Amino acid sequence: MISYTLWGPRWRKVLADLWGNKLRTLLVVLSITVGVFAVGMVYSAYLMFERDLDASWRSAVPASASLYADPFDQELVDSVRSLRGVKEAEGRRNVDLRVRTAGGEWRQMFLTAIPDYSRQKVNRIKSQTGAWPPGDGDVLLERSSLAELGVAQGGNIQVETSDGHKRTLKITGTVYDPSQIPSMFSGRSYGYISMDTLEKLDEERRLDQVNFVVEPWVLKGKDTAPIEAVGRRAWSKLEQGDTTVFWLQVNKPGEHQLQSIMNALILLLTVLGILSLLLGTFLLVNTIAAILTQQIRQVGIMKAIGARRDQILRMYLTMVGVYGVLALVIAAPLGALAASMVTGFMAQVFNFDSGGLELPGKVLLLEAVAALGVPALAAVWPVWRGTGITVREAISDYGIGSADTQGRLDRWIDRLLERLKNVSRPALLSLRNTFRKKGRLALTLLTLTIAGTVFMAVFTVRSSLYSTLDEALDYFRYDISVGFTENYRAARIEHEVLRVPGVKAAEAWGFTSGRILQSERKEAEDDASKNVIILAPPVGSKMIQPQLIAGRWLVPEDESALVVNTETLKDSPRLTVGSPAIIKIGTRKLTFTVVGIAKSTMTGPLAYAPYSWFSGAIQEAGGARSVQITAAAANPQEQTELGRRLEEHLKKNNLRVQNVDITWEQKQRIRSQFDILIVFLLLMAILLAIVGALGLMGTMGINVLERTREIGIMRAIGASSSTIGRIFVVEALCIGVLSWLFSLVLALPVAALLSYEVGVMFMQSPLTFSFSFWGVGIWLVVSVLLSVAASLIPARNAARLSVREVLGYE
Repeated sequence: MISYTLWGPRWRKVLADLWGNKLRTLLVVLSITVGVFAVGMVYSAYLMFERDLDASWRSAVPASASLYADPFDQELVDSVRSLRGVKEAEGRRNVDLRVRTAGGEWRQMFLTAIPDYSRQKVNRIKSQTGAWPPGDGDVLLERSSLAELGVAQGGNIQVETSDGHKRTLKITGTVYDPSQIPSMFSGRSYGYISMDTLEKLDEERRLDQVNFVVEPWVLKGKDTAPIEAVGRRAWSKLEQGDTTVFWLQVNKPGEHQLQSIMNALILLLTVLGILSLLLGTFLLVNTIAAILTQQIRQVGIMKAIGARRDQILRMYLTMVGVYGVLALVIAAPLGALAASMVTGFMAQVFNFDSGGLELPGKVLLLEAVAALGVPALAAVWPVWRGTGITVREAISDYGIGSADTQGRLDRWIDRLLERLKNVSRPALLSLRNTFRKKGRLALTLLTLTIAGTVFMAVFTVRSSLYSTLDEALDYFRYDISVGFTENYRAARIEHEVLRVPGVKAAEAWGFTSGRILQSERKEAEDDASKNVIILAPPVGSKMIQPQLIAGRWLVPEDESALVVNTETLKDSPRLTVGSPAIIKIGTRKLTFTVVGIAKSTMTGPLAYAPYSWFSGAIQEAGGARSVQITAAAANPQEQTELGRRLEEHLKKNNLRVQNVDITWEQKQRIRSQFDILIVFLLLMAILLAIVGALGLMGTMGINVLERTREIGIMRAIGASSSTIGRIFVVEALCIGVLSWLFSLVLALPVAALLSYEVGVMFMQSPLTFSFSFWGVGIWLVVSVLLSVAASLIPARNAARLSVREVLGYE
């Protein structure tokens, strides 16, 4: 081992500076560590996402597209498989029913029957534990549903069929379905049964979903248009088999269906991670500048005995390098561990297999650049400026950090302070000292201001997300929606619903799906838009409140009138008020006149037609497939109980119920999905706040060192320890409050921009902007607490200085 005494004088000085002020070294290392940790964690998590999500998704042989329709036979699946461009096609049957959880609650469940589990070729599910395949009367639960139901393998679940019969299914195993949206997002549980079990659930032994994979030559990169073209031909095949198709779901080639959400989340975290790194460098710049100011005489002495500027420059940059190395040693393993935890959490949320802890070489390289390169670049200017002093200037310095040159700002502050007659002298000194080193103050304020701005912006994004959700659900002004497996007479539905105590009002609506055509030509069917859902509420309905941006709403004298939402216009931009709209519904082509355009609110492509005319046009006069209900009680729990009573009553009266959706439950489920995003953004905002607090602590520590002689003078004229300590605490509070004010000014535009980008990334449309004043108030409290906490150690150090110590200070 090389002895300390054998080191060169310059390197012994570097070590002495690092070890001699351990608090300063710790603050700088921690500030760099936070930034390096954030960058490493985000990049490592991104690589793990990319690795694990892609592997899980590809293992399922995901469908290029899926069609959902009324029940049909295997022959139609074979006809889809025979289409040009289709490589493979398979059919399934889905049953939407109620399941009783371990806690006694009734929730929606999706049971899927697969004709042959041993020959799956599309959207393959994989056995995890227990039996394979499911036997007659058995169910295999999707692994993401176990926690939702609170059950375990070997137990039983009780389900209620659309006819109202209760059946018990034995849980004989668990499976993994990478193509399924996790239960946390969908609000439904998933299970897999045999075709034989369908009969026990009062369902036909038929199919209602076809998944197909296109030939490789069909694909054109990530473009979904070629798949949509094949999907429209498959849609026509099913319609020729006398079945009604409701939906065409197209997947982007080679991409998980939730990939865009995760990519957007990673992008936001990356921006905040880079911000953390940059803010950490501000503390480093402040610290290096203060060290050089404090060591001006030492620089002069080194130059006097022959040291060159480049040698002194290397010495201080080496110190910066040591800070970076220490930060890298701490941040690299912590970043990998945090990335593994984040990936594990996201794997559970988004239902994919996590590959576990990994620290790739390129992540370590990026962290090394962040820990060594960025701080070194940031320190070059203050080091270059500090080492440029001449021997004469250095020797004549008194060792006290002089204030910046008096300028207009200083004179204005002095005049303002002179008017504060009732403020104590120590408080006035704190206020004046706040602006003493304006360059250092600017960097400290910048750090805290960015942290505060991001914090307030995150709260505003949360508020905007909730406002968008409230606006979307307020669009449809009902408390409960009941869907049926087939059409029933509207009068019968409403009569039965109104018989249930607690129902205030009920409206039966028509419902179907179609495709908007470019023209009436036969060839136009292959050029049709994506599917559009058509709702037919009674004219004058009080249960829908569309926000019209052009034209008008439906009126009683309307016949072939149509109102489309803005989401529909994305696929059919030629539709305007007054233009014709040709929609293919089943084998029929109906010509409408667009009379209005409504704003989309998280609903997808929708069109609205007058019930009386529309139900006759599709030969379902007087029929309906859903009913919207307003509850007499506003209490959420009472509405849930009403939904259950409605379901039981309708089933007892031979109405086959497919689903019952409670509006407030939907709102809570979607909010919980939003909260995942908010939690991640808040975690990064907290990291920024930590960097800001470290920066403020470092600034206050430097201020104490520079004002050592001033503290001695105050001591000599009788100032107490508590008075000196309060001077620095109040100064930190001034900086904290100033940063809060600047954050408040910047938060509005930044929050508006962030809300817009989050809306576009996650919902394909801007959020309804709602500024959060809660965020403003919370950050004020946080700023005060951070300022006090950051000033305690420097204030304590200042208060403990004795007159003898400060008079001997150089």
